[in-house]
Amino acid sequence: MDDLKRRLARLGLTTGRGYTPKPRAQRADIEELVEGQVIETGAGACFVIERRFPLETRHGIHALGEWLPLDSSTLARLADSGDMDEIQPDQYVFLDTETTGLGGGAFAFQVGVGIVTDQEMLIKQYFLRDPAEEPAMLVLIEELLQSKKALVTFNGRTFDVPLLAGRFLLSRQRSTVRALPNLDLLGPSRRLWRRRLASCALGSLETDVLGVNRTQSDVPGSLIPYLYRQYLETRSAHDMVRVLYHNEIDLLSMVTLGVKLAQTFGRPETASLPADDRLSLGHWYQRRGMHAEAESAYRLAANEAPDAELRYDALIGLAYLLKRSGRREEALPCWIDVADLKFDTLGHVELAKHYEWHQVDLENALEWTETAITLAGSWRPGYRRTQALNELHHRQQRLIRKLSGGSDRDADSPED
Repeated sequence: MDDLKRRLARLGLTTGRGYTPKPRAQRADIEELVEGQVIETGAGACFVIERRFPLETRHGIHALGEWLPLDSSTLARLADSGDMDEIQPDQYVFLDTETTGLGGGAFAFQVGVGIVTDQEMLIKQYFLRDPAEEPAMLVLIEELLQSKKALVTFNGRTFDVPLLAGRFLLSRQRSTVRALPNLDLLGPSRRLWRRRLASCALGSLETDVLGVNRTQSDVPGSLIPYLYRQYLETRSAHDMVRVLYHNEIDLLSMVTLGVKLAQTFGRPETASLPADDRLSLGHWYQRRGMHAEAESAYRLAANEAPDAELRYDALIGLAYLLKRSGRREEALPCWIDVADLKFDTLGHVELAKHYEWHQVDLENALEWTETAITLAGSWRPGYRRTQALNELHHRQQRLIRKLSGGSDRDADSPED
């Protein structure tokens, strides 16, 4: 029993005569702690905070004003939406919500929006002092959204936007939130940095890429739903000030992140990029059909690769790009370099295919096949070794038959 009491004490729990109820937090209204205003609407009142930042304000590695000169077509490509080509940067609205949870019945008790104009960045934060104020908040948000043409979010496409759209529906209000084109920055961030970074969460990107350092005023996002429930019980808004700070930094970081992504994607030659990022850009460009940009990124990644594994991946990307573009001869040096790395037999097999079917040099094709057999034979016993050797021996026998003048049923079936 004594041991149990000691363990409970270490956790801050006491029992029996030693128990003292935790004092109830003293009430502190949000209006007393934060400068804002109560705006009346036909659906009720809502508390709104406004903050303005000069364009030269730096948030991490970029100034907020760097958002405005970004190329609209680059932003559309980041969003993977041709419908956004003509939308200028000042017509976007940054959107981020703080919610009561992830499950059914969750709602946004605080919504932050950011707008970058030719004079400043304006952040508006709508806060529910009571859940009953939600209809008024939705009215004000819709008024703002109708003045803009596109959204910028971070994971908002699958979370913030559907959540808000559902709340508009339950409130029997019409909304444009789901209809607005959405540049969601999470997808582009993963395409560019997932290879190099362990996490592409916004907080991780702030530390690893954006140069943003949050102060001790911040609060972990996972705690925010609990803090709001606690606020509703105690009416002490001290922790809500920290939540507002968290939301404000999210919005500012989204501007910096958008600038970083757009500049890297649109002008990679001006950026000093790690080879991992150049390789990721190559794959990204290729998926977008930007073959010239993909080729350049692959070549730079291969030349700047700090290790053999990354060089291998870059060479593979470049070789397949050249091959699928009908530039098979240009791909040969890449396949030779891949074969020299001896990670696997892919380079050898691609060279054997080329010499057998396209250059009709059967002796060279057989030589590359037998070199691959030697390499695969050196691997430890297992499925990979057995499968590779079976395929290579089949290729070897076919080439030998063709060299001896014998017929082969695969002779008229060139491999892709």
